[in-house]
Amino acid sequence: MKLLSKPIILILFLLFILFRTAFAQSANDLSKPIAPELLQQDFTSLHDTLQKIHAGLYRYKSKAEVDRLFDRCFKKLDHPMTEVAYFAIISRLISGIEDGHTECFLPKDFINQFITQVKLFPIQPRFIGEKAYVPCDTKEFPAGTELLAIDHRSIGTIRKRLFEHLSSDGGIQTEKYVKVNDGHDPFAYLYDVVYGTQENFEVKYKTVGGTTAVKTIAGDYLKNMECPSPGRVIPNRYLELAYQPGNIAVMTIRTFANEYLVQTKENLTDFLAASFKELENKKIGRLIIDLRENGGGNDSNGALLYSYLTDHPFAYYASLSSTTKAIKDHPDLVELQQPHKGNYKGKVVFLTSGKSFSGAAEFSSIARTNNRGAFVGEETGGGYYGNTSGNKITFFLPNTQIKVNIPLFKYVMAVRKAKYKDRGTIPDYLIVPTMNDIIQHHDIQMDFALQLAAK
Repeated sequence: MKLLSKPIILILFLLFILFRTAFAQSANDLSKPIAPELLQQDFTSLHDTLQKIHAGLYRYKSKAEVDRLFDRCFKKLDHPMTEVAYFAIISRLISGIEDGHTECFLPKDFINQFITQVKLFPIQPRFIGEKAYVPCDTKEFPAGTELLAIDHRSIGTIRKRLFEHLSSDGGIQTEKYVKVNDGHDPFAYLYDVVYGTQENFEVKYKTVGGTTAVKTIAGDYLKNMECPSPGRVIPNRYLELAYQPGNIAVMTIRTFANEYLVQTKENLTDFLAASFKELENKKIGRLIIDLRENGGGNDSNGALLYSYLTDHPFAYYASLSSTTKAIKDHPDLVELQQPHKGNYKGKVVFLTSGKSFSGAAEFSSIARTNNRGAFVGEETGGGYYGNTSGNKITFFLPNTQIKVNIPLFKYVMAVRKAKYKDRGTIPDYLIVPTMNDIIQHHDIQMDFALQLAAK
């Protein structure tokens, strides 16, 4: 998420109202078929809008590849289908664009029906690599049970299929794990969208002791989901500085978004100034910067943080562009950035995860390209070379009211060439918690970072 000036927000709000008013429509029933002509109208409207205002539509794929993607999806719209079946096609299309800030959602009335009227897979599993686990004790399974297959489909096959309906930057997978594990796109909801509604589920599983068995379990409503993900939780503090033995400090920055920091009465500028002054006074020579919960925020905050970690001028954004005439580029964001006079010269270790997205991923790519420290954890959820974000247009498809968020700015980072053109910042030390680590609340990533910092 990126936040720009109030005039820009006002322009976008007015555009949003125009779109919303023009395409307002009453709610539909989940099982009601929609005529193909209406579906095609929606599809064409979405295609035209994306071409006009999406600044990074061809960032990871050529225009020819994107056109073929649209053609394949359009050919499926030759018969009546339900809203959910149509949404499955649209979500597959959006995922194929490979932009993490471009997302689609069913209308709220349909979501409400999913919560209260549709029986779904009754457990929110935890995906780790090619495996999935039950993360808490349930009526049917104890915590740590491995799910091997559902309805004769292997978990690996299911994961791959569901991920085809989740957006991310390029080929990054960590963000998709975050979405399906942490409630952005709950597993049960996604499974229903992709495979259809059913009353019961045949589950092949492996106990913690290693025994394999099969059991049929009943579906339940989303509101009764077992092991539900907490979703977005507002912490007591987004910004923290703590100390560990061995002359090590841990700086946790959970967001770059000023609008979130206001909620907890925090200010990043003040926090950084006070923290780095304190590190200097305490003569702290080792610093861990934890960005694992940081989904991004205001553009300037990532550059501000890096200004405390370097003693020379540095480039942050190589370019910033848009396709809409309503918003002009911001040349000040691509100017050479200056180091802070109280910059930190000690050893730095960075902690990242699939939640390190947007502005946090931008910061990570700059720290990596300048070799400022080692990265520990998992690949960032946002692209190494940049992203398409800034403010967005919320576009509602005229007939189905499916909502699509379309970002307006293409950010290109001032970075050296990396091995992959479509990935995030890949850690020097890949550390992925096991299911047992998660159940036991054992932070093996932080443990490793502390050991590395102490060397």
